Amino acid sequence: MDLRGIIWATGATCSPSTSRRLIHRTKRPQTAAGDFAIISAWILVTSSIVYIGILFAIAHFGDRRGRAHKRPGPRPVVYALSLAVYCTSWTFFGNVGSAATRGWTYLPIYVGPMFALLVLSPVLRKMLLIAKQQNTTSIADFIAARYGKSQGLAALVSGIALFVVLPYIALQLKALTMSFYTLSQGAQAANVDAKPHVPWVDTGLYVAVLMAVFTIFFGTRHVNPRESHQGLILAIAFESVVKLAAFLFVGLFVVYGMFNGLGDLFAQAGEVEKFNQLFDAPLLDARFVTTCVLAVGAALCLPRQFHVGVVENTETRDLNTARWLFPLYLLLMSLFVIPLAAAGLVLFEPGQVNPDRFVLALPLAVDAPGVALAAYIGGVSAGTSMVIMATVTLATMLCNEVVVPLVLRIPRLGFIGRRDIGNALLHIRRALIVLILVLAWCCYRLFGNSEALASIGLLSFAGVALFLPPLIGGLYIRAIGRRGVVAGLAAGLGVWAYTLVLPNLAAVGWFDAGWVSTGPFHISWLTPQALFGYDFGDTLTHGVFWILLVDIVVMTGVSLNSSTSLIERAQAIAFVDLGLQRAQRRRVEPRQPAIRVGELEVLLQRFLGVQAAHAALNEYGGNHDREIRSNQLVDAHLLQFAERRLAGVVGSASARLMLASGLRQRDLAIEDMVRLIDRTADAVQFNRSVLQAALENIDQGISVIDQDLRLVAWNTRYLELFEYPPGLVRTGRPVADLIRFNAMRGECGPGPVEEHVRKRLAHMREGRAHRFERHRHNDTVLQMTGSPMPGGGFVTTFNDITAFKRTEAALTRANEQLEARVAERTAALSRANEGLRRENDQRAAAQQAAQQARREAERANLSKTRFLAAASHDLLQPLNAARLFAATARERGHADQSEALTHIQSSLEAAQALLEPLLDISKIDAGAWDVSPTSFPLARVLQPLTAEFSVLAQDADLELHSVASSCWVKSDPALLRRILQNFLSNAVRYTPHGRVLLGVRRSRDSVRIQVWDTGPGIPDEQLGTIFDEFSRGASTSVSGDRGLGLGLSLADRMARLLGHRIEVRSELGRGTLFCLEVERVAAGNETSETSRVLTPVDEAQALTGCQILCVDDDEASLDALTGLLERWHAECITAPATDAAAIVADLDIQIAVLDFDLGDDTPDGLALAAQLLRVRNLRCLLITANRDRTIVDRAREMGVTVLYKPLEPAKLRATLATLARG
Repeated sequence: MDLRGIIWATGATCSPSTSRRLIHRTKRPQTAAGDFAIISAWILVTSSIVYIGILFAIAHFGDRRGRAHKRPGPRPVVYALSLAVYCTSWTFFGNVGSAATRGWTYLPIYVGPMFALLVLSPVLRKMLLIAKQQNTTSIADFIAARYGKSQGLAALVSGIALFVVLPYIALQLKALTMSFYTLSQGAQAANVDAKPHVPWVDTGLYVAVLMAVFTIFFGTRHVNPRESHQGLILAIAFESVVKLAAFLFVGLFVVYGMFNGLGDLFAQAGEVEKFNQLFDAPLLDARFVTTCVLAVGAALCLPRQFHVGVVENTETRDLNTARWLFPLYLLLMSLFVIPLAAAGLVLFEPGQVNPDRFVLALPLAVDAPGVALAAYIGGVSAGTSMVIMATVTLATMLCNEVVVPLVLRIPRLGFIGRRDIGNALLHIRRALIVLILVLAWCCYRLFGNSEALASIGLLSFAGVALFLPPLIGGLYIRAIGRRGVVAGLAAGLGVWAYTLVLPNLAAVGWFDAGWVSTGPFHISWLTPQALFGYDFGDTLTHGVFWILLVDIVVMTGVSLNSSTSLIERAQAIAFVDLGLQRAQRRRVEPRQPAIRVGELEVLLQRFLGVQAAHAALNEYGGNHDREIRSNQLVDAHLLQFAERRLAGVVGSASARLMLASGLRQRDLAIEDMVRLIDRTADAVQFNRSVLQAALENIDQGISVIDQDLRLVAWNTRYLELFEYPPGLVRTGRPVADLIRFNAMRGECGPGPVEEHVRKRLAHMREGRAHRFERHRHNDTVLQMTGSPMPGGGFVTTFNDITAFKRTEAALTRANEQLEARVAERTAALSRANEGLRRENDQRAAAQQAAQQARREAERANLSKTRFLAAASHDLLQPLNAARLFAATARERGHADQSEALTHIQSSLEAAQALLEPLLDISKIDAGAWDVSPTSFPLARVLQPLTAEFSVLAQDADLELHSVASSCWVKSDPALLRRILQNFLSNAVRYTPHGRVLLGVRRSRDSVRIQVWDTGPGIPDEQLGTIFDEFSRGASTSVSGDRGLGLGLSLADRMARLLGHRIEVRSELGRGTLFCLEVERVAAGNETSETSRVLTPVDEAQALTGCQILCVDDDEASLDALTGLLERWHAECITAPATDAAAIVADLDIQIAVLDFDLGDDTPDGLALAAQLLRVRNLRCLLITANRDRTIVDRAREMGVTVLYKPLEPAKLRATLATLARG
């Protein structure tokens, strides 16, 4: 794809061939209004808001990096790009229009700044150095600092800047509004340049509001001593890139997308008569030179350009990058100005489209809205950057140079005493930003239709040129004074208004235009555009010539004929002789140590005082282990020590100057003297302010009199305490007048007035400290403390101790009444104590009775629990015998009895299922259940459960899904199985259809074992009670039984015994989740014991002929067991416990089946097993209903197998067969 295809692909909706058919005609195309594409207003608004949002993000990033003391970007590049705020919407839109109407007149707008950067760089460098030295914050501050730091001059420059820049800001609002209407209504729409009659539907108003919000947010976030805004400058640099990219993109599109390159474009433009007339004219004429001068002045003197170029400069060497990068930027911005103007002249009929809109109209003419939108964003970028920067700088100038000095002169406003002056300054600047933009919008509403963009911009440039003579002259000519500058600016401003502004006002109909053409009162030589009969052939050249001439002549004449102040001369030297000043700021290093310690001490005494100077020298000697004598020579270290001490009083720069002049016996230069006085005065003023603030913020009244007994200092509290009338208290007032005034009011007590005055003056003259209290007529008490000062004078503090005295009096009265009150209180306390004693006795008796009842209830409950735990053997023993008898009967019975026996077996199993949880709960509550947590793979528990309940789920017509897990956990495997078995059993029992899920979720420290079902669910009100004993929900199992309600209670007790947490969630109609959280541990090594599984045939063969000894103290259980064993063809031998050892010794007994509980007078089954194992090496099987962990541990140590009652015949048969096989 060639260049044209690429460009069209990015922004056009019609093809290149269509464009060529549109352009390559023998005649100029008669483009109708309908031929122009339009873009929805909502798209433009959204694009604008998104773009402003991007600016917010970039500015916020820059501010955040700045607060972190990091550079928000490559500093020299950002600095150079920020200078491109010079390129406004005038440059973006208006220069193309200027080229299309005036030919080469647009070019000086680019040539001027290039000349300033390339040729006048020494001037710029000097401005940077002086601005950093003087710490200036704006061009008004810079000019005022040069001419004696004149506040009035700063205010004048600020006012002129506001007056001449407002039309320029209005120009940006006009350009942005024009671009919006051009894209949304069409390039030929009649109302593109018109403004709505109703202000609140004016797009310019909303542009101003957006600019105000952005400027306030990022231009006035804090008060900076250097007025630096890193985030805002980064956003301005970004906008410079955007507008350059947009302008180049539009230019490339027009040249290579709409034409076949520059050759084709200029070939067709050559056929247009107006194009030939414009660019065949001479390049260098009077207007060209005038515009160049104005552009140079704008590059140096526009408030926003001074701010970004001087105030925001961090390092002077950044100017080296800006010298080539900024001119290159301007060169690229001017690259497509003539091609775009030529294309507009080729495509559009004269008067069809305003030339200022060519940049937007050209893409619209060929239905390329994407390119037009890019041009719109570029124009928005150019306009917003100028408005934001200009508004910030104007608000800063007006705040610092006009508003703040004004409010400081009005004490009633209380500005000086405010503690939040920084916040007050921010509020003032924000209000000024709003005011400036409101004025600019009003200016746009009044004059927006009068002139083209370029004309309004040049009008502002001409006004700013007023600053050029005092700025440049002030850098190189000492003789220029403040009065001359003020007069020159005032006269030049008047000429600017008369020659350039008034004709524009007449053009919009503010007054009769004939007055402009004939002059006031028909005086022709006063015609605004032809003063003294010279019109220079161009109104702009005429106006600029007279503006600069009058400004320079008046400034020079008044300066030469008026005197200058000392500070003016000092500042003139500081600005003009910059190199000398920089040299004088070098550290003083004595080349020859010809200075004596005595001379240095005399100098220190002048600033530190006699005692402080002597103490400082002694301190230095003590720190360096040397004796300091007056006739010693001063070395470099002692000199530096003295400089540091002086710097603490007068500042470092002044300290160096004092050492240089005082010790080398040279006179101070006038500028050094002024600087020293200024800095010393600042230090004294600062110390006085600190002292005054301290005095005003203490609660005591203070008065200070000098050695002549005159009042020299006091605080507001002193005036409040004595209520002096206005005008009585003033500096230098004899203290005798104040004493006499107070004595006449009775403040000093009874006696003659003059006697009071004499006595108090005598105290002060003698310098005696005193302290006394005065009871005043208004029932207040003052404590007065007087202390003499070392150099003469007296300090008196006045403290209102009325509250203290009243408290003291109250304490005295309380002490007098104390004994009676103590006796009264003692009697009352005795009575209260007696009542409390009786009440306590009653409460103690009630508590004792309650405790006794509670202990009896606990004993009863514990007895019940212990009974159930201990009775487990007796309860399960008959049940065990019944199950064994039933199993024997089933194996012996006939087919017609099989069903009945099966029902008996089921009933016995149900009874066991009901009884076992009750017994287990009793054992847990009685503390008889031992827990043996160990680490094991979770699959050891989950796999058997899955196999067991898969069959049960299948019988219930349910799906059981199990998720395998390789996790290891720490728990008791048996108890963990019982808990999960309960969850699975309930899920299978209460789920009529659907599925049950057994799964595992891992976390870092735990494993969550979950059982999900699709059953009926549990109501919310029952979720809190399902773990209570005998709690049975409303739901019934699929088989119809409801159980005792002990399963979940037992599972909860087991979980708490193991330290596991159970969680339940349920939703009616959808199912229930039971979750058990178990501690997760690292995987270990597990040895798997494999053994061959015995089939029923193998079991029968293993038991056939096997001699089995059965020992049990219960005859019924013993009969049932022997009957069952005989059915399995085993030889069964029964014996009491006392004869078992003898039988084992006589017979070839292979297996001994022993009951654990063999009666009160006989050892338990494990003890009997130990006896039998000592007689013969046989296998022992222990049968018990006691699930105590210690029994299992003892049996495991002895190698004895354990089965719990009631026995399951199949499990018993399998166990015996395994033992028989060894």
